[in-house]
Amino acid sequence: MANSTLVLITKAPYGLEEAFAGLRLGLAMGVNGMKTSVLMMDDGVYNAIASQKAEAVKMPSNMEATKELYDFEVPVYVVKEDLDSRGIDESKLFEGLKVVPASKVKELLAEHDVVTTF
Repeated sequence: MANSTLVLITKAPYGLEEAFAGLRLGLAMGVNGMKTSVLMMDDGVYNAIASQKAEAVKMPSNMEATKELYDFEVPVYVVKEDLDSRGIDESKLFEGLKVVPASKVKELLAEHDVVTTF
């Protein structure tokens, strides 16, 4: 059995269910006391923007799903270079996220027994 899981969020927050499903998986694992981390990269960094308006597209809020991870001490990382390449300033992100350089991704992958991608 795995000792730790890294959930990669690579999809934008709305239009597809992948990002929401990944965030909920991370939450379910955290609730059950499993060592879990979430990493937003590629288009997944759009999930980190604080000014999301999920109600406009009648979808569940990925922002709220992410904030719930904090209640169970699940760390949430965002890749800086992916933010930069999409023109997303760090001041637009909601609090609690850990912005990391792309060089940290390899380290995070090595720290976890299982990696799942959404």
